[in-house]
Amino acid sequence: MPISWGDLSTEPLLTAEEESCLALQIEAGLLARQQRDQHQRTTDGSVTELTLLEQLGEQARQRYIKANLRLVGSVSRPAAARSGLSENDLFQEGCLGLIQAVARFDCRRGHRFSTYALFWIRAFVGAATASRLGALNLPTGRAEKLRAVRGVESMLTQLLGRPARAAEVAAQLGRPTEWIADLLAHQPPQSFDRTAADLPDEQVAAAAPTDDLRPLTQELLSRLPELERTVLANRLGFIDAERSYVDTAARMGLSVTRVRRLEARALERLRAICPQSASMHL
Repeated sequence: MPISWGDLSTEPLLTAEEESCLALQIEAGLLARQQRDQHQRTTDGSVTELTLLEQLGEQARQRYIKANLRLVGSVSRPAAARSGLSENDLFQEGCLGLIQAVARFDCRRGHRFSTYALFWIRAFVGAATASRLGALNLPTGRAEKLRAVRGVESMLTQLLGRPARAAEVAAQLGRPTEWIADLLAHQPPQSFDRTAADLPDEQVAAAAPTDDLRPLTQELLSRLPELERTVLANRLGFIDAERSYVDTAARMGLSVTRVRRLEARALERLRAICPQSASMHL
């Protein structure tokens, strides 16, 4: 089920009593599913009861997730501001951490769920931030410095009422201007979820595939296994529009993790194929 920013305020927060009650319902639903899968039933009545417990457990799980979306936003929004990455992408990553927390939470330990869930949400958001900044080919330490420089740049921009210059950021941090300019030259990766409306006209024109490239694109995609080809077509907008990992997973009936792996595998295949294709078409 795709989760969006619009869901943040639609569900009331849970009390401690509600957390315990819903957690027990989730557990009962999982046990009922396990019993049905193992064919441990004797009458039609027991099947009906187990199915009802499964449904109640799933409803409780959904309630748990929706009631804690504000917690995800409180972690993903500042992380996006610090890193320059897509707020929606990091929010979705945080939701994956929240889902893990719901699956692993044990209400009998006496802890509030928010305390436990924060660990998982921060872990998923932090891992996504590190991996995507890694796409800039920056070591971890340099990526941290870039985030600090971006933060000072943003602060000066607000104070000055105009974009801050590299020399002004350098003076604030006590660093050489060339060092600051070199860091600021790195651009954050662009999300696949950006639409043409988000881009300047010249970038849209440059990104639009030409008639000469379409046959080559179709040829390259045809070399991929069907599942990988479908994932890439959804993610990159070859079917209708670009889709996020969560939307692609929901459309294809797969897990988000599986979609990520299939996309990575497809891109690896294309990197291996492209040099051969380029030599054939020269």
